[in-house]
Amino acid sequence: MRLLILGYSSIVERRVIPAAAKVEAIAQISIASKSRPQPEGWPKQGRFFNDYAAALRDSDSDLVYLSLPNAMHEHWVMAALAAGKHVVVDKPAMMTLAGSERAVDEARRVNRAVAEATVFGHHPQFESLAAFVAEHGPLTQAAAQFIIPPLPIGNFRNHRELGGGCLLDMGPYAAATTRILGGGAASEITALAGGRHPETGVDMGFSVLARLGNGGAFSGHFSFEGEYQNRLLVVGHSGSVLIERVFTPPADHQMEWRRRVRNVDDVVTFEPADTFARFLAAVASAIDGGDHESFHRDLLSDARCRDMIATALASQNPAHQRV
Repeated sequence: MRLLILGYSSIVERRVIPAAAKVEAIAQISIASKSRPQPEGWPKQGRFFNDYAAALRDSDSDLVYLSLPNAMHEHWVMAALAAGKHVVVDKPAMMTLAGSERAVDEARRVNRAVAEATVFGHHPQFESLAAFVAEHGPLTQAAAQFIIPPLPIGNFRNHRELGGGCLLDMGPYAAATTRILGGGAASEITALAGGRHPETGVDMGFSVLARLGNGGAFSGHFSFEGEYQNRLLVVGHSGSVLIERVFTPPADHQMEWRRRVRNVDDVVTFEPADTFARFLAAVASAIDGGDHESFHRDLLSDARCRDMIATALASQNPAHQRV
């Protein structure tokens, strides 16, 4: 399988290319970038393009990884599908539920995969977490915090015309967490808006309270305006697990759980795992097997959840712009 990357972003350079180099099914990596020059070299090196349309037209790639500002996603996902490529797209895959539905409908029509790269759930610890909840559940509560300090003004996440804002950027983490822990879509959601960027006006945070599909309750706080926090607490009838760095575990990081069972604490460790590599391997396997639906269902489920959060935010504050 040959991979073409549209957009030589920081996440591509730091995580996607090293991860793709580990995936046995990926034999070649090509890059297209309009804003950065060709790097001196990269693993499984293919071609370099300085034009996205030319890359889609002239590349012999099977799979496209799209890493561009959010507002550009839908156009280039559709262009990649029209060129006969399977597509992985950075989160959020699309800016709206309607855009997500259009992309999945087209992918199904042309028998191609389109997958959103919300990769944290591909860490092996989530298999262990499911087993823990099965033994010590049912799950009663889960609470997440993902907070980062304010971003530089030039970052596209600060600009509405580029698809910026916290809900678009971090909403996929909230949505995927409710789906993974709840075994499906949340049944009801309320939300509270955070602040606004003082210069550009994009939303800087949101808090959400959701009823999970399995009946448990989820609360989450996501923000661009505070000291760094990145954790998930999962509570069952007879045990709980606290996971730090849950949403962005480095590929070489040994994850730890602070586990409590019937008021007895211990620590559980996991060997380092590259979530991007595991995600890309899963996509490659699905493409090879011709079964794309699990990725389509997850993309649509998470888009619907983010839309529910936007609706809840608008109901609390009519001035809050839906995304």
